[in-house]
Amino acid sequence: MYSEKARKNADACRFCWMCRHLCPVQLVTGKETNTPRAKGLQVSMMERGMKMDAASARTMYECMLCGACTNDCATGFDPLIFIRVGRTEAMLEDLAPDEVKQVLDRIERTGNIYGAREVRVKLDGIPEMGDNLLWLGECARYAVPETADALISLLNKAQVPFAALKDEPASGSSLGDLMGFVEDVRAQAQRAGEAIRGSGAKRVIVLDSYDAALMRHEYKDWGVDLPEVVTATSFVAELVRQGKLVPRQEAGVVTYHDGSRLARDLDEHEPARELLRAMGYELHEMWQNRRLAKCCGSSVAGQFMPEIRQKVAENRWADVRRTDARLLVAACPQSTEALQSTAPEGYKYQDLFVLLNKRV
Repeated sequence: MYSEKARKNADACRFCWMCRHLCPVQLVTGKETNTPRAKGLQVSMMERGMKMDAASARTMYECMLCGACTNDCATGFDPLIFIRVGRTEAMLEDLAPDEVKQVLDRIERTGNIYGAREVRVKLDGIPEMGDNLLWLGECARYAVPETADALISLLNKAQVPFAALKDEPASGSSLGDLMGFVEDVRAQAQRAGEAIRGSGAKRVIVLDSYDAALMRHEYKDWGVDLPEVVTATSFVAELVRQGKLVPRQEAGVVTYHDGSRLARDLDEHEPARELLRAMGYELHEMWQNRRLAKCCGSSVAGQFMPEIRQKVAENRWADVRRTDARLLVAACPQSTEALQSTAPEGYKYQDLFVLLNKRV
């Protein structure tokens, strides 16, 4: 059963073509069903009696939930509302793709999308209680630990006392992207909130922007009380402003990729650029940057549609090739996972914190 809000947004989107050129999935698949308009049309038809089948359920999952369509909508509608509800409907009807069910099974067994048992980040000697709690997220903990290790090193170099949870629970971000914002997702958020409060933290420094966006936007509506939530990029940029971190200068040209949730959901664009300038780099922007940045693919999407995630990341590299930069930098672990494995010959990718850690 679609909510009134989902129905309203779907009916508004079903005959509108204005954002189709921005959808990263449609751009690489060429499938009309991958446009927000087509998904809205399907939801409207289902609300008028058409039954969801496996094919229509799959189209609800062929989406990065990047928000490019929402950001560009001149009339203020949000396709992500009915796409998330469409995923909830697919789960209720047992029509979700098998690949999605496999990811959900891994979450049930291990608590993360990777099915990993061992955390790869170096957490030895870090307390689990303190005023500043570092929230790493599952991508950094299990897939790209170098991003978390570099951030931890930077905080130590700046002599910032901080804590980190060895058994950090899921924030609910991945499950919410897979199932919609159902009760199971809110329960994950409640457990995450309890863990944060149990640490005694007055501030949560969040590395993964997917977690930060959920904590800032949804937790309050779900009754999850948190202390101050700051992104790792904004926190580290402030350390540089205060002179607690002084980067060595490095001449060179770079371009910067704005992660979808950092740039659109959190509306944060400048701290990462400040850090690049503080290192002495000349920043040459891609044509689509800041709120208009093209998605490179999320980690959860990479688990159930890896081929599409790879093509979406490669398409972002095509934007890099239109600049004169040979080094691409991003500040989100999920962007790191997508982009570092798809770098074309002659180009390099570097996580922002890894790069900065080499300079201080």
